[in-house]
Amino acid sequence: MADTPKKPTSFDVARLAGVHRSQVSRALSGQGRMSDDTRQKVIDSARQLGYRVNFLARSLQSRSSGLVGIVASRLDTPYRATQVRAAAREFLANGFTPILVTAEGGEDQSGLVERLLNYSVSGMMITSGTPSNSIIDECAQLNVPVVLINRNAALEGADHVLIDVDAAGQLAFDMLVERGGQRFAVLQPRDRTYSVLGRASAFSDRCRAAGYCVDVLEVDSQDYDAGLAAADGFVQQSMADSVFCTTDLLALGFLDGLRVRHGVSIPDQVQVLGFDDIPQAAWLSNSLSTIWQASEDAATEAVNLILERITDPTRPHETFHIPLRPVHRGTTRKTRP
Repeated sequence: MADTPKKPTSFDVARLAGVHRSQVSRALSGQGRMSDDTRQKVIDSARQLGYRVNFLARSLQSRSSGLVGIVASRLDTPYRATQVRAAAREFLANGFTPILVTAEGGEDQSGLVERLLNYSVSGMMITSGTPSNSIIDECAQLNVPVVLINRNAALEGADHVLIDVDAAGQLAFDMLVERGGQRFAVLQPRDRTYSVLGRASAFSDRCRAAGYCVDVLEVDSQDYDAGLAAADGFVQQSMADSVFCTTDLLALGFLDGLRVRHGVSIPDQVQVLGFDDIPQAAWLSNSLSTIWQASEDAATEAVNLILERITDPTRPHETFHIPLRPVHRGTTRKTRP
């Protein structure tokens, strides 16, 4: 049996390039000062020998893997895909390699966080579910920064990036009532995440506080099909003339159900308002009025919070509120002159 070829080492690269071994590491990681000629000589030598840096082995020595974790679900939705892409881009730009772990099912994502800790991640961003207090405490003991996006702000030991759910509910109410809304409804998914439930509840509270009735219509999920199905029940059960859908995908399904299946005139008979401002909301066939939340800004801020806490683990925990903005298109009425 032929002997297995010996893998090249950093010593071999240094010998071929005519440099010190320490310069090999700096050249291939893009860190440290050296001339462009020297860096290129090392890169060419490594390529010639077939040498690649074993970052996992290096992490055992340095106790810093350069890896960061992203826990996310609903990657098939435009909002989440945009957010995760922006976070990955920011991590890579700052010299970290993201590990994406998909979270489906229950709210407690402690098992996924434990798995990331086994890879000695330098930090993690959690966009789905909520880890237990004990796992957050363990992360703190290991000096692993955790940022939660649109999770319950009452959870201590982590930085938070989230929308102000009360402000979101107030904005949705204002956008509909200023366009002539008199009778209101809200589509509230049964898979109740913190931010979706929060803005739905805040909207209902604002309606009631202003003396209006509001129908709370539960739907199976936050996606297009749930909105499509909700339109059937709505035309039979509700007299609302203004409907707040807690996600854009829900709103787009609801719109198609009203228009295509039931011939409802939008916005003359029913106004429809979404939330997120995904790209599809602006398509001419949809022209969905919605509330924009800055998904890329949220991801960038989450990355910055992780980087800052890596540098200074003792700094006070922060809460960053994601900016919101009203976007009126064709599914809300024109303002009265």
